[in-house]
Amino acid sequence: MQKRYWSFLLLLAMLASLFVSACGSAADASATPGVPASFTFVYQPGLGASIFVTLKLQKTLEKQYPHTNIQWKIVNSGAAVREAILSNQGQLGSLGLPPFLVGWDRGMDWRVLLASSRGDSWLVALNPKFKSLKDFGPNDKIGVVALDSQQAIVLRKAAQQQLGDAHALDKNMVSIGSADGEQALLSGQLAAHLSGSPFQEREVAAGGHVLLHTKDVFGPVGAGLIVLPQSFYNQYPTFSKQVYQDLAEASTYVAGHPEQVAQYLAQDKASGGGGTVEQFQKLIKTTNLVYEKTPTGLLAYAQFMHSIGLISKTPNSVNDLELPTVSGTGN
Repeated sequence: MQKRYWSFLLLLAMLASLFVSACGSAADASATPGVPASFTFVYQPGLGASIFVTLKLQKTLEKQYPHTNIQWKIVNSGAAVREAILSNQGQLGSLGLPPFLVGWDRGMDWRVLLASSRGDSWLVALNPKFKSLKDFGPNDKIGVVALDSQQAIVLRKAAQQQLGDAHALDKNMVSIGSADGEQALLSGQLAAHLSGSPFQEREVAAGGHVLLHTKDVFGPVGAGLIVLPQSFYNQYPTFSKQVYQDLAEASTYVAGHPEQVAQYLAQDKASGGGGTVEQFQKLIKTTNLVYEKTPTGLLAYAQFMHSIGLISKTPNSVNDLELPTVSGTGN
């Protein structure tokens, strides 16, 4: 079933590409040579979206490329980012390492343009009976954004360490967007929730306690990734390098202007995940989220995922996964 699903999506992507090529020639003719007529960012809500919100509200690319239709698409998981890129509903995606590696393993030609952020996700529970993974019974549901998300892989690695079986909690996991997962935890529909900022901090403020830290499982690695299809980069190398530069500069801006970025996140509620300026200021200043441009953890995640059968191959080196903008960097 899974192979048929991926074959269908790959066929869909090929047909979409042919359709765009056939129908887009007129639009391309009026655009600047070497610049796409349209370009769509696909990303997930939360504190990690700061870079995209900054670019979006400052209209950086719109000023540089006035004849290119710049669009912003928000989805709830890395799997949804992957499907959007695969079906040509977006060109640039932001997601965690595992869903990127799953796509790469299945034959997608996307590569890493740069990293976006590195942070610590928490497994939060409300019921005090949950003190470790050993306390979860078969009916205790744990929310993650997708079954191949970074959170799901962290949970499997922790299950391997604590329970001796990476798949011990697979039947406990349910796919749910971070905002919905927060509400499901607080209303008792979930026993625990593994997400990120600002959702996890609000859960703790509401009486939850932290059972697990990502950094205690994989160590201080695992940056969120910003990816492009290799074919797009090859077709529009100058444009792609400018997007890389804009994102890198936005990352630097976010790190140095927490008050302004907090206003951006509060203003764009869909991107920020909801919250006030004051709440975002506190989060930006106190969270361990680091705006990291160099990819880290690629090989560590790939090796673990391969060892438990989630991907069929591992990269020979980071060069197999990276575009020239970051080629040979990271690990």
